[in-house]
Amino acid sequence: MTFSLVVMNGKHTGKAITLEEKRPVITLGRHSSNDIQLDDGRASRMHSRVFLRQGHWHVEDCDSLNGTQLNSQPIQQSALEPGDLIRIGNRLVLFADNTTNEGGTDIQTSVFRATTMIRGDGNPDPGGNLVERSASESMARVVRDSGVLSRLANLLHQYSDSDELLRSTIASLVTGIAADQVSVWLVATDGRLRCADHAGDPPEEHLLASLAVEKRKAMLIEVPSESSADVLDEPSRASRSLAVPMAGPQACRGAIQCHRKPEREPFVEADLDFAVIVAHQTGLALENLEHRERLELANAELRRRVRSQTQLVGSSAAMQRVLDQISLVGPADSNVLILGESGTGKELVARSLHDLSRHKAGPYVTVNCAAFSESLLESELFGHEAGAFTGADRRHLGQFERAHRGTIFLDEIGEMSLACQAKLLRVLEGHPFQRLGGDESINVEVRVIAATHRNLLERIKEGNFREDLYYRLRVIDIQVPPLRDRAEDILELAALFIDRFRDQLGKGARRLSPDAIKAIQTYRWPGNVRELKNAIERAMVLGRGEELACNDLGLPISHTSQANEATESTTLKEAEIRHIRQVLASVKGNKTKACKILGIGRATLYSKLSEADG
Repeated sequence: MTFSLVVMNGKHTGKAITLEEKRPVITLGRHSSNDIQLDDGRASRMHSRVFLRQGHWHVEDCDSLNGTQLNSQPIQQSALEPGDLIRIGNRLVLFADNTTNEGGTDIQTSVFRATTMIRGDGNPDPGGNLVERSASESMARVVRDSGVLSRLANLLHQYSDSDELLRSTIASLVTGIAADQVSVWLVATDGRLRCADHAGDPPEEHLLASLAVEKRKAMLIEVPSESSADVLDEPSRASRSLAVPMAGPQACRGAIQCHRKPEREPFVEADLDFAVIVAHQTGLALENLEHRERLELANAELRRRVRSQTQLVGSSAAMQRVLDQISLVGPADSNVLILGESGTGKELVARSLHDLSRHKAGPYVTVNCAAFSESLLESELFGHEAGAFTGADRRHLGQFERAHRGTIFLDEIGEMSLACQAKLLRVLEGHPFQRLGGDESINVEVRVIAATHRNLLERIKEGNFREDLYYRLRVIDIQVPPLRDRAEDILELAALFIDRFRDQLGKGARRLSPDAIKAIQTYRWPGNVRELKNAIERAMVLGRGEELACNDLGLPISHTSQANEATESTTLKEAEIRHIRQVLASVKGNKTKACKILGIGRATLYSKLSEADG
């Protein structure tokens, strides 16, 4: 296989140099000493060179002032492929394949010769350019083909897949201009054209598409067949080809090539007009499709980041404080200790912190410290080597390693043994750790978020939790309020769960009955949000009709009726508790305001509430 360099425009248009192994370097530049002289003021004296290396030809810029481009992309050095266009200033040099067809005609040279003809009369274009025809000269064909174009316009912007879009484009060209071969070429990231789809025979070259992209102009050319190579006034023996660019917002996206067989009638200007309109619509549709895909990806990422926060439903003052803390603490790298009763949503808070952190693209690993024995927890956190203990038949990576450059959430940290606490403390202090049974030191970059429903200060007094670890974990603490302290959020949460389970089940009630609303508002919810969620799920599965009834919720009757039914036998203590709860409800759970209204201290308020809960 042999190749040539062919000058495509300018004073030396048509000059061709065959590349040979015995002459492995060809220079290009403005000075006459170069193998290919370029008449362009932007070309340096020796601008670039084409050389042979390990059987492949390459182009290299020779530190020129204005640089060298390959297929419209700036390069320093790049391998060459047949059909590549080297741009130096305003001059184009084609890297052509000299392979011949069955009749012996030089395909690339034949195509090049066609670029210097007008209507097959053999007169070269004085400027050395391709014959370029205006897409606005003939509107009659557009009117005649308006049905095809209208259908295409309606279809292109409905597709969600680029392959379907291109197939529709090709079908319109085959129908509209009766092309025997249509190929769509898109500019790849390396600047070269890649065939995205085609109809008819597979395309062998993309020279016309390359020139259409480079010049951003539609082209109607003719390629002489073998028998008419020397007789250019025989248009009946000439096959016709056209190429039209697909414009993008900043750069050309690609081009469409169309060909007819030699025995058929040649293309006319109206065919070019039709192809220009199709290419324009296709380029816009591709841009819209890619823009939509980018928006969908951005929306998916946004949904992923805020998914946790949207589940932390609550307009109460208590929950708003938690959400404010999350927004402030999330972007920081500080360790966080989340406190709150079981079922309040501590894990959702942890996930929200991760999604807002700089580690959001990294892993998020959850470990329930209460679910493992002391020995297994250490292995789960820090890993083990094969043979470290009975049953350890292979190496196991600990969760700290898995969470590298991410977040690890240690749930129920208050249940961790003292031995594990000591090793965890060293990791938090920045020291490396070793897997069980190993001696390799491992360093990780991990943000630690811990949570517990225990009173860690009490655990410290009892000697079950290390005080130094407590202060390492509690750089920032977030107190998640129980559901009974955020009564305003109960109905909002219930509505959220009803919608969610209705979507999952595909059936179920749409709302709560008045009795059910009264029941969930007066019930104390010792299981917090988790209990409310389970109650709604049970009601959605077992309930019938459009409303969830009180009985469907499965709440204990004693609790649901306790605050509703005032009797003459109510004790003073019960009346006091009821009054306290009414005041708390009136101030939307704000204990400071409630204490001012009741005239008691905060400690007294907690004590009375604790006695009532007991």
